[in-house]
Amino acid sequence: MRKIEVICYDQQSQSIEFTLKKYKIPFHSELTMSDNQKLLRYTAICPDSLANGLTDELNKIIDTRTKDLYVTSFVIEATLSDYISNYIKELETKQVKVKKKKLIEEYESIIEPSVKFNRNLLFMIIIAASVAVVGLFANNASLVIGAMLISPLLGPLSAFSFSTAVGKTDKMFKSFISGLALLSAVIGTGALLTLIALQFTDLPLTNEILSRTEMSPVFLAVAIALGLAGGIALSTNIPGILVGVAIAAALVPPATVAGIGIALWDFDIFFSAFTLTAANIIGLVLGMMVVFFVGGVTPRKFYEKEKAQKHMIVTISIFIGLSILLGFLSLKPEI
Repeated sequence: MRKIEVICYDQQSQSIEFTLKKYKIPFHSELTMSDNQKLLRYTAICPDSLANGLTDELNKIIDTRTKDLYVTSFVIEATLSDYISNYIKELETKQVKVKKKKLIEEYESIIEPSVKFNRNLLFMIIIAASVAVVGLFANNASLVIGAMLISPLLGPLSAFSFSTAVGKTDKMFKSFISGLALLSAVIGTGALLTLIALQFTDLPLTNEILSRTEMSPVFLAVAIALGLAGGIALSTNIPGILVGVAIAAALVPPATVAGIGIALWDFDIFFSAFTLTAANIIGLVLGMMVVFFVGGVTPRKFYEKEKAQKHMIVTISIFIGLSILLGFLSLKPEI
């Protein structure tokens, strides 16, 4: 159950009331003041299945760029209303098909922690890379999987994809910088720990390391599929899928192997592992953006949609071009 509150000008009251009546939900209005300006406050109680659609429609009516105007949605635990209870049963009986789309604000609450680079993300990625180094040289798959679970790399990729879909240029840039910094930290940690370990012992090139130097167009296709899964997880109420995506995408191990290649001064290992990492990243971002595009994740306001569409087209074009380039590189015969 949701409580929807709308603050609007008197000129918009007819449109607001028409929309609320269309959804057949109870509401009341009252006069309020802000900076000597008369405003109307509408309060309505709405079933969960209708709340997101109603909120989107109300947000299209009022210009939320104005300081005093806004739409608020509250989650409430219970409402004592026989009308609402009967209405919910009616909706269920009629099997009304309602698109349960997430609000833009719900997406933002999920991706916001990963937009800006911060020390917590840095510490997590260094720990993940350290665990990956141990697991790779010990040829221990369990440790390598553990490194994937710790890694926060998927967060900035999700933030970048979503910010592109809604045309948030500043957050696109910040999430790109965050992801680049975290990736650099993984490669740097892998190189540094390998250099330190080389001072005390010889390090073998295990199967876990060598498997991260093999690149094929199939891996890019798999990464795109995983990006689709990640986008679906973000768009629904099953975020647990992201854990599986984080493991299957395996961003940290190949990036760590790229660092190992630098430390060993073996640029074949570095290039192959880095190419695999890039393919996974490109595939994930492409897959997520496709889900957001097909799912209609766009800004609410008409003046923002055109900007967002341009960002999406340009970004997808760039990533498709990079995918084709990586595909050719992976097919390049060994000399």
